[in-house]
Amino acid sequence: MAMSAAAMNPEKFSPFHIHSTSYKAVNEHPIGVDILVPKDLEPGTKKNPLIVRFHGGFFVSNLCGSLIVPSSLFLVHSFTHTTKVTSASLLPLFFTNWILELALLNGAIIVSADYRLIPEATGIDVLSDVSDLWKWVHSELQSFLSHTAAAAPQIDFAHILAVGDSSGGWLAMQSALTQPAGSIKAVIGLYPQLDLRDPFFNTKFEKYLFGMPMLPTGIVDSHVTAMAPGAVVTSAYLPSRLDLTCSMVQNGRFLEFLGESKDLFPVEIVASAEHMPAVLIVHGREDSAVPAVGSERFVEALKKKLPGSPVRLDVRSGDHGFDGDATTEEKWLKEDVDFITGYWLA
Repeated sequence: MAMSAAAMNPEKFSPFHIHSTSYKAVNEHPIGVDILVPKDLEPGTKKNPLIVRFHGGFFVSNLCGSLIVPSSLFLVHSFTHTTKVTSASLLPLFFTNWILELALLNGAIIVSADYRLIPEATGIDVLSDVSDLWKWVHSELQSFLSHTAAAAPQIDFAHILAVGDSSGGWLAMQSALTQPAGSIKAVIGLYPQLDLRDPFFNTKFEKYLFGMPMLPTGIVDSHVTAMAPGAVVTSAYLPSRLDLTCSMVQNGRFLEFLGESKDLFPVEIVASAEHMPAVLIVHGREDSAVPAVGSERFVEALKKKLPGSPVRLDVRSGDHGFDGDATTEEKWLKEDVDFITGYWLA
């Protein structure tokens, strides 16, 4: 699947003022968060809804997102000239275009955060980062904007939408499951990685993530051996860690590093959930990186436990990141957006 110029172009962020900071530090390593404020907001006229967005990458890298990337692009290192990313949450190639459009259409502020990556961290570490991010959002975000932005917008914390793609979809759904009831109005999972026990992630067989060939398991072993004690990784130069990501999944070693705590498995957690905001999940039927059956299992478990909870599962033809060039004017996406916006902004 070819990448569009719009997806790669950092100018996609030009309608926003961007304010960057960190929401926590681990071993003196700051973990970054970016706040995107639409430039056309009229400060003081009303409060603005909030989108909290999590990037994907199999918890290992920042390289899974809004488009399938031809492996040749990375193999020839055509991105090695890219400026070092200190907050990988703003890699333009992997920031879904229509989520930016959704924010602009509704005068919403976006919070897009980094988090610790495995194998240097564990899944429990990632959940800790997510929890601390939400604490920061509720206790520090408004104050940060008031001291940073020339005309600080007012945030409407009564209308929060959580969004994530791939593993970021796991983070968004975990947020919806673990944050207090009513604090998140709606959640969007884009081809989310929800069924982490699926053999796809934990059994070795031929699978060609992002068009990459099968890679030896020794790539993972070499990386782990070279890790410094206490190392914290939240972002990297492109295309580093792509081979690590693919090798880990291809060789069925995912849970070896993410962990197997009961708190890491949304399909199981939702079976005992007492509340859930409105849910929209969009997934490609031919997804070669995150099988769509995981989303189907999650929705089945949600409907069984909370039959009155609003949920919309849109499985349609496409691979991982098939919505990369989609706009909210397309009929299929407009229907999805109308559904979730109705609950987010109700």
